Amino acid sequence: MTISAIVPTIGRANSLRALLESLADQTCRVDEVIVADASNDSATAELIADPKWHDAGLVIKRIAVHRPNAVRQRMAAIDISRGENLLILDDDVVLELDCVQHLIAVLESDSAVVAASADFNNQTWPTPTRIWQLYLRHVLGIEAQAWQGRVVGPLLRFGYNPSPPGPTQIDWLGSGNSLVRRSAFTKAGGFSDFFLHRCTINEDVDLGLKLRKVGRIMFCPAARMAHHHALGGRVSNVVAAEDDLFNRFFILRRTLGYSLVRSFALVLLYFGVETASHFLGCVRRLNFRGFFAPLSGRIRAFGRILIPIVR
Repeated sequence: MTISAIVPTIGRANSLRALLESLADQTCRVDEVIVADASNDSATAELIADPKWHDAGLVIKRIAVHRPNAVRQRMAAIDISRGENLLILDDDVVLELDCVQHLIAVLESDSAVVAASADFNNQTWPTPTRIWQLYLRHVLGIEAQAWQGRVVGPLLRFGYNPSPPGPTQIDWLGSGNSLVRRSAFTKAGGFSDFFLHRCTINEDVDLGLKLRKVGRIMFCPAARMAHHHALGGRVSNVVAAEDDLFNRFFILRRTLGYSLVRSFALVLLYFGVETASHFLGCVRRLNFRGFFAPLSGRIRAFGRILIPIVR
C-alpha cells in the first residue's frame, strides 16, 4: 500500500518543518511527500532542499503553484503523485508517531472504506450552539448527540465529542488530516472547482459528500495529530466569511443537486442564525469588535449569488 502525502503550503516554512519531521518519524513511512508551494519567498524551497530529509529516508518533491489556492495546490500535487493512497494534510499539522499506521489499518480492514480521518490531540470538535440545537431537534428531528459525525441542513458538519472508542463512520472528512484511496478520489471526481478565492472553506465537506457516494468514510480516533493553525498566509475575516457562505451555496446546488430555491433558503437560514448568534455573543461581551467583518463578507457572498440569478 503506497502513500503519497499531499501538502499545500504558503509562506509557513517553520510549520512545514515540524510536519516533515513528524512524517520522517512515522512508524509507517509514506513513500513520497509532494509539497505544492505558493509562497512568495525562497524559505520553503530552501527547507525542502535540506539534505537531512534524504538522510532521514523522506522523499520530498516540491512544485511551485502560482496564485495561492489550496484546492488547486492539492490537485497539482495529486497529479504528479504516484501513491495508491493520498495522505491529504495541512502544512501546520504534526502527526503522532503511529498516526499513519492507524489510518492504514482502517483502510485495510474493509475494502468498502474509501477514506479515514485522524483525530486531533490539541483540540476538541465543537458542538452546535443552542440555536442550532433547537433547529436540529425541532426542525430536522435529530435527537441530542445524534448529529455527531453528520452533515445536515445548511452543511452543518459535526465531529465526535467525545471521541468514540474505535473507528466510526462519518459523513465527511478533513482535508488536512485524512488518508484517501486514490481510486475512490478519482471515481468521486476529486475536488470541485467552484470554490471562491484561495481559502476554499468547506472543500473538505464537499469532497466528503462526493466520496460518500463511492464508499464509507471512517473517523479513526487512534490516529492523532496536532493542528497548530499557523497564522501565515491566511485571508481576512471578510474574505473567509464570504467564501464560507458562497461555497455552501454551490455545494448544496451542484454537489447535492438541491434546487435553486432550496439552496438559497438554506444559506439564508445559515446567514440568519450565524449572524444572530454572533450578535448575541457580542452583546454578552459588550464588545462588537469582529462582528461587522464577517457580516460584510456574508452580504458580499449573497451579492455574488444573486447577481447572476437576477440577470
